[in-house]
Amino acid sequence: MKIAFFVTAFPTLSETFIANQVIALQQSGHLVHIFSQQKPVTGPVHQMITEAGLSGVTFYLDDIPQSRISKVFTLVRKILLNPFNKNIPGLFKAVLNNQSALSVYNFIPFIDKPCYNVLHAHFGQNGNYVIQLRTLGLYKNARFITTFHGYDLDHTFAKNDYYTSLFNNCHLFTVNSLYSKNLLLQLGCNEDKVHLLPVGLDIKKFKPVLGIKEAADAPLQILFAGRLIEFKAPDRVIEICKLLKINNRTRFRAVIIGDGVMLPILEKLLDEYDLNDEVKIEGPKTQEEIISIMEHSDIFLYPGITYNGRAENQGLVIQEAQAMQLPVLVSDAGGMSEGVMDGVTGFVLPENDLAGFAEKIELLAANADLREKMGEAGRRFVESKYNIEILNKELLRLYQN
Repeated sequence: MKIAFFVTAFPTLSETFIANQVIALQQSGHLVHIFSQQKPVTGPVHQMITEAGLSGVTFYLDDIPQSRISKVFTLVRKILLNPFNKNIPGLFKAVLNNQSALSVYNFIPFIDKPCYNVLHAHFGQNGNYVIQLRTLGLYKNARFITTFHGYDLDHTFAKNDYYTSLFNNCHLFTVNSLYSKNLLLQLGCNEDKVHLLPVGLDIKKFKPVLGIKEAADAPLQILFAGRLIEFKAPDRVIEICKLLKINNRTRFRAVIIGDGVMLPILEKLLDEYDLNDEVKIEGPKTQEEIISIMEHSDIFLYPGITYNGRAENQGLVIQEAQAMQLPVLVSDAGGMSEGVMDGVTGFVLPENDLAGFAEKIELLAANADLREKMGEAGRRFVESKYNIEILNKELLRLYQN
C-alpha cells in the first residue's frame, strides 16, 4: 500500500508513536510518506528515526515559496519534470473550477508524489487539512483516517463547527483510550466511525536487561518522564518527594526527564524544599537514553491532573515503563488508568492524592518482591495490549476494510 501521514511537526521527541507506526508499516512492506506542516525546533532525534531513514520520506508543507512568482515557477517546474503524474489532472480541474490560486498551490508538494491508497492524519487539525486537499480534488479515492490524540479534543474545537466537515467526510477515526473516545463523541462525531486503537510500542526495544538494577542497599530511584507542562504535573512529583523526605522512611532519589514551560517553577520548588540532592531534572532525552535510565530505576511516577479541561489521554510512557518492568503509579485523571492494572502492574490513585502516592512509594520501597512481581505483570500486560506489531496489524485491517 501507499500511505501518506499528515502530521504537525516531525520528528519530535514527545511523539514517538508516529515514528513507531511509520517504521512498523515500512517493515510490513508498505510505502509511507510523511507530510509535516512544519519543521520542528532543532534538537536531539531518536536513534530509531535516523536508523529507519525517516528524514528521506518526510516532506515539509511549509516549504512552499512565499512569493506568487516563486510559487508559479515551482509549480510549473514540477509539472514539467513530472508530466505523467496522476495528480496533475486534478490540478487543472481545480484551476478550471476557479479555485483560488492560494489553494491551487497546495498541489506543489504532491505533483511528484504517487497516488496514495490511504491518507492518515494525526491530530484533528491535520484531518481538516486533508479535507482541503480532497476538496481541491487530490486523493479523492483514497481511504481517509484521522487519529485524535489529546489537545485536538479540547472543547474549544467544538466552536464554529471546527470539525463538522471532517466528521462528515472522513471514513474512520481512531482514538487511544475510552476517555478520548468520549471526548470525541462530545464534539459531535458519529460513534459508528470511531475505533479504539491505543498507541503501541516496540516491546523488543523496551526490554529490561536482567541484573542491571542497583545494589539492594542503594536509594530507591523514582522516575518521571514527560513534557514539563501543567496537566502532566511534574510539580506534584516534587511535592511527593517533599513528603517522602519529611516522612524519612525511604532513602530515595528522583529523576525528572523532560522540558517545558514549568521548568522554572520546578527549579524554584527544589530550592524551596531543599531537594536538589534528592531530585535531578535531566532535561529532554532520546528514546534510547530514556530506556537506559529506566533500566536503573525502580518505580515510574506519573501523577497527572486535569488542568483547564486537559488531562493525559493515554500516556504511552506509562506503557513503556511497564514494558521495562517498572511498577507504575498514576492518577485517575484522563485515560491513564486504562493503561494500568490497578494493584497488579502498579497503583492508580485519586488525582492530587499526594499523601497516597507517597504511601504507595514507601510500600514498594519496603517490598522488593512486590516491585518485581508488579514489574513482571506489567511486562505481560503491555505485551498483550500495546505491542506495536499487533496494533499495526489492526491498523492495516482498518485501512483495508
